[in-house]
Amino acid sequence: MRNKLKYSLLLVLLCGWITPMMAQERGIKDSLGFFAKDIDYQVRAQFSIGGSSPLGMPAQIREINNYNPTLQLGLEANATKWFSDAKDWGVRIGLRFEGRGMKTDARVKNYYTQIDGGEGKYTKGYFTGNVKTTMKSSYITFPILATYKASSRWNLYGGFYVSGLIDKDFNGYVYDGVLREGNPIGSPVVFEGDGRGEYDFSEDMNRFQWGTQWGAEYKMNQNFRLFADLNWGLNSLFKKDFDAISFKMYSIYANIGFGYQF
Repeated sequence: MRNKLKYSLLLVLLCGWITPMMAQERGIKDSLGFFAKDIDYQVRAQFSIGGSSPLGMPAQIREINNYNPTLQLGLEANATKWFSDAKDWGVRIGLRFEGRGMKTDARVKNYYTQIDGGEGKYTKGYFTGNVKTTMKSSYITFPILATYKASSRWNLYGGFYVSGLIDKDFNGYVYDGVLREGNPIGSPVVFEGDGRGEYDFSEDMNRFQWGTQWGAEYKMNQNFRLFADLNWGLNSLFKKDFDAISFKMYSIYANIGFGYQF
């Protein structure tokens, strides 16, 4: 009998606590009615192909010997707020963790760069020969996109993103060539056979990047989506005072993947 009375009392107290909480929740939803309805939630997985590149091929780069986009993956969660019951127009915001990277091998002429001379010493000059570069970085990205329902199957979207660098690696080496110290007719440093001049510009990368994103998604069924989009960076990969490469480089990536909509 005492246990029954105890459980009955706990039930009454629990109901007395839940009832005002539910009323409070309904009040919050009513006050935030515009933001509490017509919202779609989605999680995504993507594969990226691209790299960091100058806009246009500089005269110093004579030939691309090899390019490898490497395996770059990303995960995203986003929410789309629609402005009508027909869901024609909306705004999408999200949070994405993504990798950006590449491996390249190029033949260059009078390519200005900086190599590590050891013991904290560096040599800057103009190199003619071959350059190998490896970039592998991770970012947390916040996209803000306008979304348009083009048909019952297709959505189009476009806007801007801001990315923060959370893991950075940009290094490589020069080989089979000659580095002229200081200027194109300076003292020569020859790299042949197994000789190489290494460099690491990881600490010179911008901590923040921003750019534009445009794409489309296809509705396979009620929940699953296929998508493809393009991310184009609008600020340089490296800091403003970085001068070990004579031209600016920008992050340009095409992404393809699938999403699940709740």
